[in-house]
Formats: sequence, C-alpha cells, structure tokens
Amino acid sequence: MIKLARSVGVALPVPSLPSRLGVGDLGPAAYVFAERLARSGIWYWQLLPWGPTTPALGNSPYNTLSAFAGNPLWISPELLYADGLCRRVELGRLRPYAPAIEYEELTRERLAFLKACFDHTARWRRLQVDFENFCQQEAWWLEEWALFAFLREHHREAPWYQWTPEYRRCEGQALSALRRREAKQLRFHAWVQFLFFRQLKQLYQWCHGLGVELIGDLPLFVAYDSVDVWAHQTNFLLAADGRLEYVSGAPPDAFNPRGQLWGQPLYRWEHHRAEGFQWWRRRIEHLLRYVRWLRVDHFRGYSACWAVPASASDAADGQWIPVPGEELFQNLQRRWMPLPLLPEDLGTITPDVELLRLRFGLPSMRVFVFAFPEPAASPHAPHNYGSNCVVYSSVHDIPPVRGWFQQASEHIRKSLAKYCGKVLRDRTVHREVLRLVLQSAAWLVVVPVQDFCGLGLEARLNHPGIAHGNWRWRLPLGLPRKRQWEELAEMCALYGRSRYHAGNIVRQHG
Repeated sequence: MIKLARSVGVALPVPSLPSRLGVGDLGPAAYVFAERLARSGIWYWQLLPWGPTTPALGNSPYNTLSAFAGNPLWISPELLYADGLCRRVELGRLRPYAPAIEYEELTRERLAFLKACFDHTARWRRLQVDFENFCQQEAWWLEEWALFAFLREHHREAPWYQWTPEYRRCEGQALSALRRREAKQLRFHAWVQFLFFRQLKQLYQWCHGLGVELIGDLPLFVAYDSVDVWAHQTNFLLAADGRLEYVSGAPPDAFNPRGQLWGQPLYRWEHHRAEGFQWWRRRIEHLLRYVRWLRVDHFRGYSACWAVPASASDAADGQWIPVPGEELFQNLQRRWMPLPLLPEDLGTITPDVELLRLRFGLPSMRVFVFAFPEPAASPHAPHNYGSNCVVYSSVHDIPPVRGWFQQASEHIRKSLAKYCGKVLRDRTVHREVLRLVLQSAAWLVVVPVQDFCGLGLEARLNHPGIAHGNWRWRLPLGLPRKRQWEELAEMCALYGRSRYHAGNIVRQHG
C-alpha cells in the first residue's frame, strides 16, 4: 500500500458555487475557488457526479440521464462569451445569482441560450476542428446520447419507456432515418457535450497547475430513464419488453422501518462479466480523465444489492442478491494499480463488504457526526480512526455540523461536549469538530464548505426520502470569508495537512 501524505479536501458542488448567474458553473467562480484552495494549502476539491439531471428525477446527481454525458447547466455562459460564442446582450438576459437553484426555469433558459449560440456557426468556426475530433473520439457514447437527448426533447421530456414503439425499442431503421432527418439537432446535442468537457478539462488543468486535484463521484446505479438503460437493455434486469423487474433500495433499519426504495434498475451482472466488464472500465476511464480520485457511492452494493420487486410499495419485501465485485475490481486492477477509489462503506456493512474493501487495499470512510451519542466504541469517532481512512465532518445527506448540533438531542449535545472537553456553542461548534478530525490519524479529511463556513440547517443539500426541493442550495455571496480561509489554512498547517507543510511529501499513483 502506498503511503499517502496527510491531506485535506473541501467539498463544494459546482452548481452551489456563487457564480454571478442562476446556477454555479465551470466558469470564473470555479477558478477563484480553486485559487483560494491552493493559497490555503488545500489538496483536493470534491465534486458531486456531473451527469445530466432532470426535474422529473428530483435533479439528483445520483439519478442522472447518462453515466457518460455532462450536465449542460454546468457550462459557463461567461466562458462562452470570453470565447466569442455569444454576445454581451445575450449574457445579460440570463437569470442572475439567486440563493436557491430554480431548475425548471433554468433548464429551459439554458437550452434556448445554447441553441442560440449553436445557430451562429460563424462564431465557433475556429473550434470546428476540435469539435470534429471530440465527436470522433467520443463517438462510442456520444452518438447514443445525442439520439437520446433529441428523442427525449421530441417526446416532451417523457421517459424513454413512454416513447413511440419504434424509438422505445431502439429499432435500427427508425434510428437511421432519424439520423438523416435530424442531423443538425443531433449535432447540437453533441456540441453541448463538447462545450461541457472542454470547460471541465480547462478547469481540471487549471486546478492541477495550482496543485489542487479533483475528487469525482461514481454512483453505483443509473436512472431507469437514462440513455444507458435505453440503449443497452441487456445490461440491466429488465423484462423482455423493457419493463422493470427489480429496483434498487435499502433494507429496513432503525431509521427506515420499511426500508428505502430508490427505484433504479439493477445490473444483469452475468452480461457484464461476459463482456469483460467493458462498460465499467470505459465509465471509470472516462471519469478519471478529469479527477484524481473517485468516491465510490454505495460501496456495499459491489458485494450484494438489495433487490426489491418493481411492483412492491416499499423496500421491506426485498432481498440481497450477490454482485461479482471482486471480479470487477480485479479487472479494473489490470488498468489501475492501485485502484484510485474511495469507497463509501456506510450503511449495512457485513463481513463480506469489509473483506472486499480490504482485499483491494481501499480506505474506509468515516463521518464524524455518526459517532454520537456513543463515541467510545464508534468507528466514526476520531480516536478510532486508522491512517487508511477518509473522514468527513458531515455529508450531503445530513445537515452541516452546525445544523446537526442545533437540532440534536440534549443527550447528543452533552456527549459531544464531553468528547471535546469543553462547553460548545452553536456559532463555534463547527471549529471544534474540524480541529478534532484534522488532528486525527486519517490520511484524508474532507470538509464540506458549509462546515468551515459555520452554516446551519439552511445549507443542507439533500433530504433522503423527500423527492423534491433537494440539491438547490448555493453558497452565499462573500463566503467563505477571508478569515475562514485563514482559520482552515492555520489548522491544516498545525496538524501537518497543508500542501506547504515541510514534511509533507506527495506520493501520487502513476
């Protein structure tokens, strides 16, 4: 196992950046944030998955329309203006900064804006060669995405399983005719992806030049309404007519007595095995062009998945089905050794899941607030961390530390105060928590931006089990303040996690 330097990262979703327009993007605000990370000695910036989201699926980055395509909302209009692809007057018509993302309106606005940019071909003629090269190199996923995106638009955003039969069944003759008839529209959707990955690559290179690396995110599942399921139905547990047989979920527990029903299709693993896990290798290789590490969401699902009959009303009637995770990771090791993966091994962790993680030398994941009210024996308490783990002060599915503390029971608050050895206050509790996790033995500590800004319940990103109103939070203008950056930099230096610490020798994977 390679010994890695003690490090720290900050988690901030791109859409939550305080860009000057209605949603955060890959433009100037991202570059400013990266520079501040670098000046503060921060090693990593953790992102959420960048697949195309849709209001119909709650705008969740873990339930996207593609495992390969990028989200058009991340494309920076300001960078398009700098490239001469739009005029200032067109930029001025876009929605300005708002403290919450209005996805429905923004999705319509940005699609119209991008189409207007595309129609002025003279403006982007100098990018023509780069665009053609992109289309050739990415044809293996891009052509299917362009068809899917156009057909979804053509069917008024209806999911693919509600399309007309010839398109629902991916009939070759119908799709060939569509390619000829709608060549310009298909080219538009490919062009949008060209812009997205051009801007993402530029940001990645900028961050790398500053000494800041990106951490990406690999969801286990893809949405039923996704190009991956539509175009490759044999990869998934579907009936012959494309209907769902089983859906993903989680078993009943103390927090969810009927379990959790997530609704994504499960994989037909024997088909992936027969193809040498080609889809998985391509997927991970595609992501690793732009990030240093991949957080592996729902790692326990690589040992066994909770399968719920599609007709069930809740997840209590599910069952565990085995997954060939060891074979998959062995296959991936032929390309990446050691594996650049950070497993999210939270939830129902059985011995087989732990053995799978240890077999490949992968780190464990810990969340500080999960340690209370009984920290003594909890693996989430700092005194129990080993060096091979990644620690989060909080995560996107729960409130930030301050909000968690504000709504915690008196028993939990007393337990935390006893653990910290001092009286705790709402306005300072986040600093005490950061100090504890940063001084721990864990090689990597990831701090959500909400936690080092001391934000509360208003800054929560996601409420699991609630279908709407999530993923809308944006960082308020002016945050983080200069003093907050300085405090984080001081703690990183004090506990040997700063990039500028004299004894910190970086040993990166090849």
